[in-house]
Amino acid sequence: MCFSLQVHRNLSELAEFFQARIDKRAFLDFEAKKSEFPNLFKGPDEDDRIYPHSFLPVVHEHQSFGRIIRPMRYRLRPHDAKEEVPSKYNLFNARLDSLQKRKSWSAIFGRNHGLIAVKKFYEWVEDENGAKKLVAFRAQEELMSIPVLYDFYEGEHSFYSCAAITQEPVPEIEAAGHDRMPIFLKEEHWARWLEAKEERPEDYYPLLKDPKESLYRVESIQKKTQQSLRNRDQMDLFEGE
Repeated sequence: MCFSLQVHRNLSELAEFFQARIDKRAFLDFEAKKSEFPNLFKGPDEDDRIYPHSFLPVVHEHQSFGRIIRPMRYRLRPHDAKEEVPSKYNLFNARLDSLQKRKSWSAIFGRNHGLIAVKKFYEWVEDENGAKKLVAFRAQEELMSIPVLYDFYEGEHSFYSCAAITQEPVPEIEAAGHDRMPIFLKEEHWARWLEAKEERPEDYYPLLKDPKESLYRVESIQKKTQQSLRNRDQMDLFEGE
């Protein structure tokens, strides 16, 4: 499971990359909430990394305004969840083979589709001695476009949230000791994925099962970067307009 991602947070560059508009009001609202409720509304850390419950920029198709970018939390909170789903349930990664089997995903698969831009994803793997170590996986491209499912929770603190869709690993990631990886969606599939207008959700599987091929480099991470979410420093969430 991808418990941590290194994101690209320059909004101007993301808008150009995805050919999307920036929902400035949504980002201003997020910054206000982050100042007032810092434990609930968190952004990337100083290394541009996010973890479950952090917010990141997500592009999706708006019915009136077209393709837009707005902040969403990395861990889904279903719209009908009266309380936060316990952390023992993984709601930040949606397995490709469970999109129609798990209620959290089936309710929004085929309806609420988005994309995120990621530089690296991080995983815990076992070394030759059986000890856990943290590694980063980087594609040969500068940015990976990862498909997500999202939902909107309306309550005392309303917000959008999302989960990245994952698949079986390519050989170099499996050889490094991990059994999952995010899908890297081809640019030619972006429009159809974001429109989410198919009558049958299963019509989207051909897009997800035709990922962009890339070579992945494995990078070892120093222990000092294995920071607690609770203790990490907060900084301004996004750069640019």
